[in-house]
Amino acid sequence: MFQNLLSQSGISLERLASFCDVAELGSIAAAAKNEPARQSLISRQIRELEEYFGVELVRRKGRGLELTETGKELAAVGRENFKGIKDFAAHCKERDWTVQIVASNSFAFWHLVPAINRLQGQARGVRFEIHHAQTREMVNATREGVYDIAFVREDAIPAGMKRASLGSVGRSLLIPKALAPTRPKTLAAALVSIPLALPIGGRVRENAEQLAAKTGKPLKIVLGCTSYIQAARALETESCGTVLPDLAKPSLKLERFHVFALPEKYNLCMAWSKRNTDTRPQLLSLIGTMQGILKLSGK
Repeated sequence: MFQNLLSQSGISLERLASFCDVAELGSIAAAAKNEPARQSLISRQIRELEEYFGVELVRRKGRGLELTETGKELAAVGRENFKGIKDFAAHCKERDWTVQIVASNSFAFWHLVPAINRLQGQARGVRFEIHHAQTREMVNATREGVYDIAFVREDAIPAGMKRASLGSVGRSLLIPKALAPTRPKTLAAALVSIPLALPIGGRVRENAEQLAAKTGKPLKIVLGCTSYIQAARALETESCGTVLPDLAKPSLKLERFHVFALPEKYNLCMAWSKRNTDTRPQLLSLIGTMQGILKLSGK
C-alpha cells in the first residue's frame, strides 16, 4: 500500500521525529540538546526530508530558523500521527493516554479545573494537561497539532478547524456594597462611582471608557490587571470594583456586591484539528463527553 511512499530514500520515522522536535523547540541546537554531532545529524535529516518532498521546510531567521508554511504543515502531520501511535501504545499497555488542552486562565480556573473530577469519572484512562496562551497562539498551535483541544471564542476559529459550542459567556461589573451601600441606577453611573481594577487594555477596558465618557466623568482606575484572576483577588479586598466573566460568579458571595451585566457576550467553543481526530478516533469521543460536561447553559 505504501511502497511508492517508502521506495525513495530520505523519509523515516526518525527523520520526521527529529523535524517535529525542531518545530516544537524552535532550533536544531535545542532539539539536539547542544550536542554538535546530534546537531549535524538533525541538519542532514531535515535536508533529506526537503529533498524527499521537494520543498523548503525551514528558513534562516537571524541566528535561528523558522518553519515555512509547508514545514508547519508537515510538523502538524507528524505530531498528530505520532500522538496516534503513542495513544495506541498506551492502549496496548493499558496505560493512560494524554490530552493537551489550552485555555484562558479564567476559563481554566473557574470552569475547567472544577470539572476535572467529572471529566475523569466519565473519561477513564485519560490524563489531562492544561496549558495557557493568548487566543491567536491557542488557535494556531491547535491547528498545527501542538495542542489537542483549544477553548476559544467562536469568532477566533478559522475556517477548516472543527468546533463544538459550549454556550455564551457574559461579563459583569461587580461593586462591593461596602463601597456603595446604595445601588447605582445605571451601569455607566456604577463605573464612575468607585475605584476600579480593570484590564490594562483590550475590549473590556475600551467599553468601560466609552460608557464613562457618556457620563462626562472619568474612570477611577486604581489597579491595572493582566488577568481576571488578578482582578478577582482585588475584588476580595472590597477596596475596588471590577469586571469578571460570569464563570466566576459561583465562587463569589454575590450578596456582597451590586452586579451589573455588561451587554456584550461571546460564544465559547472547543476547537480542534480534524486531522487530529482522524488519526485519534478516541479523541473525538472524548470531545463529545467534554462538551456535555462543560456546557455553559444557565451559567
